[in-house]
Formats: sequence, structure tokens, C-alpha cells
Amino acid sequence: MTFVEVLKDKAPEVTLHTRDNIIEREIAEIVALHLYSQGHISSGTAGNIIGISRIEFLQIAGKEKIPMYEYSEEELANELQVL
Repeated sequence: MTFVEVLKDKAPEVTLHTRDNIIEREIAEIVALHLYSQGHISSGTAGNIIGISRIEFLQIAGKEKIPMYEYSEEELANELQVL
């Protein structure tokens, strides 16, 4: 069951449909971006929530300034030593 299907089951009185399902897509995108940015889901899962590929999701995340990878302090220190 997709996120949108779950949302519809939980709030059937709310109509999310527009001619192009714009609201549905925006809600799914916001949720996916938030969960991904918090590290709760992978980029592939985020793409599935929206109904797009992982690469397309990463392009959207980049436009929103959400990094693909966040270094820990230790990883960053190791990388800086290599430079």
C-alpha cells in the first residue's frame, strides 16, 4: 500500500485529487523529502513513495538542498586528512 493510499484510508473525507493529482504528488514529495533528510528512509524508498525513480528523487532532493550523504565528524576528519 502506498503512502497516498494509506492517507486516503485514514482520511477518506479529504479529497486529494485534482485534475493532475498535483496535491497528492506534493504531499508524497514533502513526506518523502522529510523522511529521507532525517535518515529514516533510503533514496529508493523515497522515490517509490512519490512514484519516481531513485535518480529522479535525488535530483529533487538536490534542488531542495538536501544532501545525498551526510558525513559524520569522524568520516569528515578522515576525508580531510586524505586531502
